Formats: sequence, structure tokens, C-alpha cells
Amino acid sequence: MDIPQVEELIEYTRELEGMVFENKMKESYNKEHIYISMLQDILNSCLEMEENNLLHERWPDIYKKTDAEDLVKNLKDYINDMNRTSKLGL
Repeated sequence: MDIPQVEELIEYTRELEGMVFENKMKESYNKEHIYISMLQDILNSCLEMEENNLLHERWPDIYKKTDAEDLVKNLKDYINDMNRTSKLGL
């Protein structure tokens, strides 16, 4: 194509295509980071519950047993909040 306006339009389209691709890569990386962070938080909560329950078995007068129902409710609320604020699409 030897028409300058067409060549300009083709070049502009290629630039836009590159920008769209970069934005999609950034968006997927951010979501991946959020998911990893959420999974680490959930794992830490579960490990903390196990540790508290072991301490309760050893010293029931000092440590309180963790209620699994409360833990599940709190984790569900946490996931729903993260989904809403980060627009994760869960």
C-alpha cells in the first residue's frame, strides 16, 4: 500500500494492538498476585486454627478452641470482599 494515510492507519492500529496486549498482561498479573495473596491468607488462617486447637488440647484453661464454623464464615466473607473490591469474577 503506497497511500500514506493507509500506512499511518496501519501503524496506529499496530500500536493500539500492542497497548491492549500489555494491559491484558498487567491485568492478569495483578489478579494472579491477588489470588496468591488470598491463598496465603487462607492457609495461614487454617494453620493458626490448627495451632490454637493443639494449644487448647494441651492447656484448655489458657487457650480457647477455635470454632471451625466461625473460621469458615470469616473466610467466606473475606473471599467475597476480595472478589468485590478486586473484581476477580469469582
